[in-house]
Amino acid sequence: MRLLRLSLLMTSCVAFADPALEAALDDVAPSLSKWGTLCLVKEGEGKTTFEWHDYRNTGRKTDFWPASTIKLPAAIAAVELLNEQKLDLDDSLTFQHQEKDGRWITDAARTPREMISEVFRRSSNEDYTLLLRLTGIDWLHERFFTAERGFPKTALMRGYNAARPWAYLREEPQRVVHPSVTLTHQWKGRFYAAERGCTIIDSKTGNMTTTRELCDTLRRVMFHDQIEPAERFRLSSEQVRFLREGGDGFTGFETSGADSGPSAWNGAAETIFPAARYFHKSGLISNYALDLACIDDRAQQGPCYLIALAVNAGYASPVNGEELIRQMSLAVAQWVKSRP
Repeated sequence: MRLLRLSLLMTSCVAFADPALEAALDDVAPSLSKWGTLCLVKEGEGKTTFEWHDYRNTGRKTDFWPASTIKLPAAIAAVELLNEQKLDLDDSLTFQHQEKDGRWITDAARTPREMISEVFRRSSNEDYTLLLRLTGIDWLHERFFTAERGFPKTALMRGYNAARPWAYLREEPQRVVHPSVTLTHQWKGRFYAAERGCTIIDSKTGNMTTTRELCDTLRRVMFHDQIEPAERFRLSSEQVRFLREGGDGFTGFETSGADSGPSAWNGAAETIFPAARYFHKSGLISNYALDLACIDDRAQQGPCYLIALAVNAGYASPVNGEELIRQMSLAVAQWVKSRP
């Protein structure tokens, strides 16, 4: 089964190069480093297929900071762990850490649905860090972020909030308490990021991935019911719909307004496909901006495509990274529309 899964993931990700697409992206901030992956969705003869394009062979590069885009696979991993433990998205979980004197300190109580919703609604660093505390670094890399599962170059070593009560201090024993089960873990001391070649911010404890792995993660969520069972995440169709669309007051990664950070939609894809549905998870720090998105115009007999775009410019750069992501997305949208 592992060989079958890896074979399916590899054959679904063969990439093409199109000079017109690469030239269009070259024209955006030509002096800056950029990374990008595009996945075109094709439907016909009762099946869904995918055509992949990597910008200038950057799709498998890890030399950028993924910022908040990494929260999507973190949320998926958390739901897989819930299923493994036979827990529910609406169960209340109590997070505790152990002090050096052996006392267990209660930090927070949240439901997984609340945490995931807040991660998508406002890119909550607090809730993302709790999701990481739920899975633990070792389970995450030994059971989820593996080459067999489609993540040969992804590593997630740190939370994004270092303040109590949310902080995940790797060396501290962690406990997540549920009425029917208590999950306890302590980091083994393996630097998974270093093992996978991390170079940005911190080679041992940085977070890393590729635009290809991000884009494929989104593909496997958006098309869960259409892809081969061996490719699917270990989620139910209902859980996948919640991740995509939210519901009952909770937020998924479908975006209906001008919100949620650096956007490949606002002033970009929306100008080409104004009635399309838009799903995304963005990322932004001082010197990197990213957007991971699906633009779905099939209801208007238009295209559906997925993008993972990154640029070495952020909110503190001379040229704002968010604006550059818009320009890159617009270039992609124009190229998509120009195709037969």
